[in-house]
Amino acid sequence: MRGVLLSLGLVSAVFFACSSSDNEPTPGGGAAGVAGEPSGGSGGKGSAGAAGESGEGGSDAAGTAGEAGAAGAPGPSVCVEDAGHGEIELIVEGLPATIAASITIAGPHEALESESTTLSDVPGGTYSISATRVYDADPLVRTAYDAQVSSPTFCLEDGGSQTVTVTYAKVTSSNQLWALVRSHGGALQRGFASSLLGTSGAPEPTTAAFLPVEGVMAFDRAGDLWGTKRSPQTGIVRYAPAWLAGVGEPLADYDFNLALEQCVPPTVDSVSVPQIKAIALDTSENIWLSVCDKKVVRINHPDSSPASSEEAEDIAPGVTLSGFTKQTEDLAFDRAGNLWVAAGGQVLRFNRARLDTNDSRAPDLVLEVTTDDPSPAALPANFLAFDSAGNLWGADGAGHRLFEVVKTDLDRVGTSTALAEVQLTLDSTAILARPAFDEEGSLWVSLAAGFGKLTAQQLAVSSAAPVAPSVVISNTSEGPDSLALFPTAPGLPLASAQP
Repeated sequence: MRGVLLSLGLVSAVFFACSSSDNEPTPGGGAAGVAGEPSGGSGGKGSAGAAGESGEGGSDAAGTAGEAGAAGAPGPSVCVEDAGHGEIELIVEGLPATIAASITIAGPHEALESESTTLSDVPGGTYSISATRVYDADPLVRTAYDAQVSSPTFCLEDGGSQTVTVTYAKVTSSNQLWALVRSHGGALQRGFASSLLGTSGAPEPTTAAFLPVEGVMAFDRAGDLWGTKRSPQTGIVRYAPAWLAGVGEPLADYDFNLALEQCVPPTVDSVSVPQIKAIALDTSENIWLSVCDKKVVRINHPDSSPASSEEAEDIAPGVTLSGFTKQTEDLAFDRAGNLWVAAGGQVLRFNRARLDTNDSRAPDLVLEVTTDDPSPAALPANFLAFDSAGNLWGADGAGHRLFEVVKTDLDRVGTSTALAEVQLTLDSTAILARPAFDEEGSLWVSLAAGFGKLTAQQLAVSSAAPVAPSVVISNTSEGPDSLALFPTAPGLPLASAQP
């Protein structure tokens, strides 16, 4: 598979630091990374090589008698702890003046620093410096900043001075609402900065990317984009945040093909039929997929870096949930880690305790949602989203409706019926897909052309008459297949939620 990460796990910044191809974008953020190798002390990395040993910092081959280490002049190979005192100069770059850094200094002197500073007369010894992600304040979707540290470890000697530069950069995917649209000559992924989402209009997207992902997408904690490959439709890919800048030829760092049954013809009346219906990530960042043969499968979180091959890797599901009588559609996780599935219009719950092994048993809850009219009518759910209070919102595509199931109705077991606490009707031309909540509790929904915002106040009151979204962004000629924000608001049960 096309792998560009050199370390374990899903750490985007290492992707940036290790990439060297001319067609790759410049760094756009990621988890805290390493900008340089630690120094070996004032004497240099090299030390005099004794017979049969190599100088520190030289090659792996054994040195000959009297041969000096290749990396520098002779110097101490062991840092002497608490040997005198020295100075640490900390330089913070890349953050707006209104945002405090979060830098931890560990060693003989420990501190948590938020800005550039000089620490004088601190004990000598081995130090490590780390920096965590920080955010701005934004009513809709925040900007996330990740850092790279020039000298993450070093030895401070008596009378010595060490300069450490911590450089923050915006995570490319942050501070934006992302719309995944069908291609008509334009970008497939379009990001709209928070500043463009306050009033209706047709603004140009802040970011336009051409990643070969269609139908469904989801962000992980780092800001990587997971989605369904355009071809074959039984494949999923992950792209690091920098590729969302739209620069260079994108390379997926994880590229998987699944052995899925061909449940339906690849096209019906010349319209592509997706084999993967939905994607969702749990809190461990396992990838869950609703697939077309009435199943839900889990792809285990990759625990190793991708190979260097450009070929996709064939992968088998780690867990398969089967036994569904209706086609599975959308997926969502609640804060307890339970999996919710929209299938045949019903809302199904699978408790967290059963999600680690294959299971063909009935769901723990089968919920039929109805209106609260004197003659209740069914409210089928095609798409699902939880709000920060734990209430579940469903989207009825054919009925152009949104409805809320309150949290207390979600604790039941067996087969049950719940009355929708709130139901909203949209214009009959609205083509609903999975909605997305922002920081202020507003819900963004796809429309016939573009997407719109329903405020928390609008979501509090039922309306049988069509509700006009408070903001309509009509940049796209059709409704997006999927909407997502990064980072997601605290309290939302999504892998992309940030503190």
